[in-house]
Amino acid sequence: MFWLLAALALLGVVVWLVGAREPVFAIARRGPHWFVALRMREPAFDLAPGVRINWASAADFAFVGAQESYWSHFYILSGGEAGQAPLRAEGAQDAFVARLDLMRPPVLALGLVRMLVALGVLSRPHGAVMVDAQALGYRADAMPSAGAIATLMAKPADYAPAMVNFLAYRGAAAYPDGRAASGRAAYMRYGRVAMRTVYRTGGRLLFYGRVAQIVRPAQAGPCTGQWHDIAAMRYNRPEGILSMEHAPDYRAVLKDRDAGLDRTVVIASHPLPGNGA
Repeated sequence: MFWLLAALALLGVVVWLVGAREPVFAIARRGPHWFVALRMREPAFDLAPGVRINWASAADFAFVGAQESYWSHFYILSGGEAGQAPLRAEGAQDAFVARLDLMRPPVLALGLVRMLVALGVLSRPHGAVMVDAQALGYRADAMPSAGAIATLMAKPADYAPAMVNFLAYRGAAAYPDGRAASGRAAYMRYGRVAMRTVYRTGGRLLFYGRVAQIVRPAQAGPCTGQWHDIAAMRYNRPEGILSMEHAPDYRAVLKDRDAGLDRTVVIASHPLPGNGA
């Protein structure tokens, strides 16, 4: 019995260590946290005292919900004062700045998912790359167009996109059968399975946060208006995100996504050197 308990304890430590090394924990350090989207040719700005960059990426193209990426750079900043802007970007053509309450998923749960994927218990979805996801019968505005898929698949094989998601939920979910739920609750049913499926493709959760305050709203482009959550997942190859629909459990919860979402914009980006994610 002693050895069994010791083995279980050791396994728990290993799973915890695997989970603790995930980028979501490195990015979600001590707050307050800020999400910043900038539209400018070269990123030139001044950080407020005590503010640091935890993650940065350069926008490549719009993947869902827009015709163009509009933004040039994305950042997760930490530190500073909750009621004050974390940076000055006077040269930006446009900027979106929001204070986020970043989610920190259970370390053991994330470590367990990583271990199960590594052991093949949670297998990688397999199937042909979709040419037009909007033909699958789900909400077209929440799926990539044929043009967006072609753009993604034209990238080099080692392109590892960080997909930045802007998410706004309905007040009440729009289930065809009239089921009662909030838009957020419906989307969270989808989100739990989606995150597991991202890991099955070889991807990673970078960050997921609730918008606590919009400090500087976007003046133009596809990201004007109110957003409830902002998240980013990184995939280790171009076709990774396009393999998710081949997982039956993921396909089963797309109805929850469609019922809960009011609108979304997803922009493919590539992480900038030195941010560790």
